[in-house]
Amino acid sequence: MNVKETFGAIGGFALMLAIAAVGIAIATAFILGGVWVSKHLLPWLTVISLVVLSIVIFVLLPLAIPRATRGFSSISILIASYVFGATLWMYGLLLTYFTWGIVAVIIGLVFFGVGVVPIALLATLLKGMWGPFFTLVLLAIATYGCRAGAMSLAESADK
Repeated sequence: MNVKETFGAIGGFALMLAIAAVGIAIATAFILGGVWVSKHLLPWLTVISLVVLSIVIFVLLPLAIPRATRGFSSISILIASYVFGATLWMYGLLLTYFTWGIVAVIIGLVFFGVGVVPIALLATLLKGMWGPFFTLVLLAIATYGCRAGAMSLAESADK
């Protein structure tokens, strides 16, 4: 191996390290940006979720009874599920980050981005943080319950 090949190999290795460092910096900025956004939006989203839950219970569920308004009700409940899902995801991200750190968030994001919620559930369960644990559980039930209910309502409206 001559000097030129040695420098070429060293240069290639340095380039790979630089690309890896840039990738890690971008991923870290994305995660910390997501934490920052979640930290600032979650209080608003929590209030919005409570209002949406009230609308689902007191307006949309009664509107699901007559066949004429069932389609509107099913679409509205489906939209509500996304409000609950966004709240769930942001809360899970923050709990994961502040309980177990950025490595746990990275692991959670590797699992299709939604893995932060199961990791947050595990973190709160193991640390005995029962309030946040049950909040996550209730948000998950609201999210997936509304989606399943909306699909069922849509099917019954089509018949």
